[in-house]
Amino acid sequence: MAVIKFSTMDYGTYESDMVIAAITQASTSNGKSMLKITLNDGTEAITALMFESTKKDLNAQGIEDGCTAVVNLEITDYKGSKSYKVTNINPVKLSEDEMKQLVKMPPIDPEKLVKDILTLIKQSSGREYDLESSDIPSDDYSITALTVRIINSNLKAFTRSSAAKSMHHNLYGGLAYHTYRMLKTAYGICEVYPLLNRELLVCGTALHDIGKLIELKTSDTGIASYSDMGNLFGHALLGIEMIDHEVWRMNQAAGGRSYNSEMVAMVKHMLASHHGQPEWGAIRCPSIPEALILHELDMIDSRMYMYEENFLDMAPGSSSDPILGIAGEGKSVIYKNSFAK
Repeated sequence: MAVIKFSTMDYGTYESDMVIAAITQASTSNGKSMLKITLNDGTEAITALMFESTKKDLNAQGIEDGCTAVVNLEITDYKGSKSYKVTNINPVKLSEDEMKQLVKMPPIDPEKLVKDILTLIKQSSGREYDLESSDIPSDDYSITALTVRIINSNLKAFTRSSAAKSMHHNLYGGLAYHTYRMLKTAYGICEVYPLLNRELLVCGTALHDIGKLIELKTSDTGIASYSDMGNLFGHALLGIEMIDHEVWRMNQAAGGRSYNSEMVAMVKHMLASHHGQPEWGAIRCPSIPEALILHELDMIDSRMYMYEENFLDMAPGSSSDPILGIAGEGKSVIYKNSFAK
């Protein structure tokens, strides 16, 4: 079945393959069961209502967050805006080519992003590495080696993982895209501020969200949901545990201490403090310049992504509805000027 994009749908009824991004249980004003289903066509997402059904009913059919389904959609007018209603829904298995139409991807192939990330990590120290290989010498105990080994041991998950359930870089390969852009910016900042240790900043940046590989479960369609471990601990602590495990593993192989304990501690501090402030989820506030810069890089890239995504649906010379998190904790309006790209 061909995918019908939401942008081409007018009022009427449609049947199309779609990604089920989220299912939320709700109820009507008279207390009857209702579902709010977020549907994704690979380009944009809409929320549709489904009446007289429960999330348990859909799950029993094999319909859950991140799956693909054939959806019957009815579009009507409600107070001058489009209102979407799901009248029928069934799970469907799609071919690789059909799936590509529905999965939102970064503008750069995720596999290339990861390859470039590993290259940037190796180059950050100034030492000579084989940039054509993802391997690292077995007797290398630098933080560059630690970082490369952690990514290599989680290569498939790192390549496909979303960076978030919502807000920013919430797409297949979103974590690699977010990390790559931050690394590129880190290199530029190190040119301006020679106080910064480039290897430390790059390695901390490359690993800052590595715990999301455990915190989030990303489907083949790029839809992320929180794991039990993610709900219990969060990605900063989970990432620190991943570093500790790698250090333990190499200590066992070396028969003693391997990595430099102070450098490892600095990388772990960067993960612990990359949210900036405790009220934003930081375990500690930044205590070294590289940790401060990492927090700012994270803020810059996440907010720029939100501008990019919202600008797609905005006409030049227009303002948006209030957007959560784009300029702080509350909601803010953004403006797309006439010369914006």
